[in-house]
Amino acid sequence: MTHPRSARSTAFSASSAIKSAASTAHQAFPRLKPSVRLVRGAIVVMAAAVVMAGVPATPAFAAEPGVSTSAQKSYNIPAGPLSPALSAFAGSAGVNLASEPALTDGLRTQGLQGSFTVQEGFARLLAGSGLTAVARGGNVYTLSKLPPSSNVAPHEATLPAVTATAAATPTTEGSDSYTTRALTIGKMTQSIRETPQSVTVVTRKQMDDQNLVTLDQVLEHTTGITKSQRNFGAHVYTIRGYVIPETNYLIDGVSGNVYNPTGWVPTDMAVFDRVEVLRGAGGLIVGAGDPSGVINMVRKRPKAEKHFDVTARVGSWNNYRMEVDAGGTLNEAGTVRGRVVAAYQDNKFFYDVAHSKTPLVYGVIDMDLSRDTTLTVGVRHQETNIDGYAIYGLPRFTNGAALNVPRSTSFTQAWNRHEASTDEIFTELEHRFAGDWKAKLTATYSKTSIYQKLGRIRGAVNPAVETTNVERSYFMNHEVPSYGIDANASGSFKAWGRTHQAMFGANWSKSTTWIRTATSDLPAVGTMSIYNPNPWLLAEPTQPAWANRSVNRDDRFGIYGSTRWELADDLHMLLGGRVSWFAARSENLVTSRLTNDYKQKAEFTPYAGLVYDLSKEWSVYTSYADTFEPQSRYETASGVPLKPAIGSNVEAGIKGELYNGRLNIAMSVFQAKKKNVAVQDMNTNGLCPGVSSSYCYRTSAFRDSRGFEIEVGGQLARGWQATAGYTRLKNEDENGQTTSWETPKHLFRASTTYRLPGEWQKWSIGGGVIAQSDYSYKESANVTITQGGYSVWNAFGSYKISDKWTASLNIDNLFDKHYFAVVGGTLNGGYFGTPRNVMLTMRGSF
Repeated sequence: MTHPRSARSTAFSASSAIKSAASTAHQAFPRLKPSVRLVRGAIVVMAAAVVMAGVPATPAFAAEPGVSTSAQKSYNIPAGPLSPALSAFAGSAGVNLASEPALTDGLRTQGLQGSFTVQEGFARLLAGSGLTAVARGGNVYTLSKLPPSSNVAPHEATLPAVTATAAATPTTEGSDSYTTRALTIGKMTQSIRETPQSVTVVTRKQMDDQNLVTLDQVLEHTTGITKSQRNFGAHVYTIRGYVIPETNYLIDGVSGNVYNPTGWVPTDMAVFDRVEVLRGAGGLIVGAGDPSGVINMVRKRPKAEKHFDVTARVGSWNNYRMEVDAGGTLNEAGTVRGRVVAAYQDNKFFYDVAHSKTPLVYGVIDMDLSRDTTLTVGVRHQETNIDGYAIYGLPRFTNGAALNVPRSTSFTQAWNRHEASTDEIFTELEHRFAGDWKAKLTATYSKTSIYQKLGRIRGAVNPAVETTNVERSYFMNHEVPSYGIDANASGSFKAWGRTHQAMFGANWSKSTTWIRTATSDLPAVGTMSIYNPNPWLLAEPTQPAWANRSVNRDDRFGIYGSTRWELADDLHMLLGGRVSWFAARSENLVTSRLTNDYKQKAEFTPYAGLVYDLSKEWSVYTSYADTFEPQSRYETASGVPLKPAIGSNVEAGIKGELYNGRLNIAMSVFQAKKKNVAVQDMNTNGLCPGVSSSYCYRTSAFRDSRGFEIEVGGQLARGWQATAGYTRLKNEDENGQTTSWETPKHLFRASTTYRLPGEWQKWSIGGGVIAQSDYSYKESANVTITQGGYSVWNAFGSYKISDKWTASLNIDNLFDKHYFAVVGGTLNGGYFGTPRNVMLTMRGSF
């Protein structure tokens, strides 16, 4: 029998071996072709699996030889958190229990007193939890979710009273639901109703049903979010009129390890269980930032059951995609579990020339060092390689009118190239203490590389000439190493005769962006016809030496804490805050000029919320949070960096959690204010003294964003899942002028699926809509560009061929709506919405 110290030593050696393998692979193969890089990533994952599988079980998990699972034994396990109760029972019964920590996270049990067989004991402890213990042979059991009771109407499906606290697991994979009973974006596991802010969870089922394979697609289908395009292929998303900054994109609650996740490095959703979206200020989670929102992507974790899932897709414009997802326990005791996800997509686009290839490999291992401690190690490698890359949208006529050209029109050159890759390694150590306290330490490192080779063809079109301008070639390279660490502890405590919740922790992130750019003259062609664009008009240029080199450094540290006080049986108060330290430094490496050097020390952002339960299903709430945003990258005409913009976010609403948590309803009103906001100083004529080709800035009095939202998500009836959200928004400055012209006043998003009853139960049908009102952009006194309101519908149907195979068909833009997904200036700001397209998918599970 292995001693616990030996097991920990072996685990440490395993972790070191994985790190060494990853480092060696990176040094040996720094710039390889996509296929070779995939092999390299797979080798690292398999090496990790082999090393971890060799770690023996600790005494707490060792089964007694010859244990009879049919014999009764006496137990006295008190009511309380489910995870330690299961561990105590398994130890007393002499059996091995393998489970994913996320399955029991936040769950409770009524305990076990009396004489029971092993199977009876598990059944009693798991009563109402939605979980079951499955015998795997050799005294090994695994936990898995019970299948959803799809044949029971919501009002008939009431579970025992214990379910209200026992079924709050945040994992959505396998739930067959468009909502979740719990979320983790605030570090503490709590339900949507218990969270006094607007939150949405895009589940694994919704992503699969709606064929959402990138983060962009997920956000475009989420309540209250709109898209804004930026030059060179980058684009951003806004919530409530404020842009979501990169630092507000989290993976497993950790900031600082994503770079341009919705533009240059589009995040593939094959490796994620769900996406949690918080709308409004997220200062408690990320510190500095706008009152826009926070996006938390939660990775898939290993399962205790063996599984092999394959998904194949084929669609319009030669769109081909293959996914493989496999894993299970890696040792006899079930204390080591692994999972590998691989995907490859090869597709063209609805516009001319462009062709994309995107490989992905992801591997993760969970290892139980003891009954209460779990170590997780994982790696991810993802690439995006696009030929014929379009860095700009289409121009417009000089009077602001749209060009009368087909949607397939593109002014890009065939030799345009975009290459992006991300390599990531992460680890997590979680320990579950006596009672329901737990501590978690998460660390991640990622390296993102981007290279672009582009021909710049743009310019407002004179209606009398009908040509656009051929400018210069452009070369760009970004290298971005990023680090992130988060440590926190959470649990309950008793005071004044009641049980309260607390969470505290600290996090740190650091990213360094190394930038190199160069330009060269193109042949003196001058112009190109808008009606006959030629992707081979220009010869591919040779890259010159890097003329411009710079580096941006960003360091953030914060300590945070929050509490949930049970003031009465139906009144709950949430208090929290964060103290943040922030440093930003930018340097021109050619001139050695320091263009930005800013520090912010001990900035405190408080948070408060109040929730009052009207009944067991309905609650009203209100919340308040402060915000601050560093603006040191903006300078005045005298060269002085702007001070931070500060603001507040206030929200109130009502939430319902119906049918035992299977349906969530929320209605809210909100207001977000900011003052000292950076705006362009037009008195400097577009050029700021001392800053090359950049605007000067000044501070405005304030920005105000206010509105209301209504959202519904989950099971509406037997076999019917849906999510729908409406947003009404108004944003303006001190002069009453719109401050976010790209954000419409009215937004509506909806998705639904329905499994037919009776003899038709193998069939499911569904659909959705993205709708919004008009908006306009005033480019000059004489030119105003308007995008009318529109709605884009989609539909899908699926058929369960057998127990293992399912076929589905998705149709996007069902009615082939012609519209601009993004509208910008006359120079290059128009992006057509994707025309009608279809995707056929085959899924197999073994």
